[in-house]
Amino acid sequence: MSRSTMRLAMMTALFCGLSAGTSPVTAQAGPQYTQWGSIQDLEAGWGQDTMSIRHSAAVMNPGGCSVATAGYATNPADTGHSLFHTLLLSAFLNRKEVSLLIDGCVFSKPRVIAVKIR
Repeated sequence: MSRSTMRLAMMTALFCGLSAGTSPVTAQAGPQYTQWGSIQDLEAGWGQDTMSIRHSAAVMNPGGCSVATAGYATNPADTGHSLFHTLLLSAFLNRKEVSLLIDGCVFSKPRVIAVKIR
């Protein structure tokens, strides 16, 4: 690598580092847990092994999904999605509260990646 190329790379890195704090682009939030809430309804289907979940706490949408008023969804490609379905159904039938870990989007809804039950 030539000296001028190295100098340009260093200046670019410095500029990017300095401007990161003032950038108008906001960083995507990481996974976030919902507040504890009771499950209001469950819906399964759409030709895939997935579930839609609505519960009593306010909807969390850290990924900025386009459908933010229709609850959450599981991703059939996620490892553990069948276990999530089992826990959610158990919580619904036994009137237990759940907290959902949300990360990204699936089917344009906030995507469930973990389920806590109490």
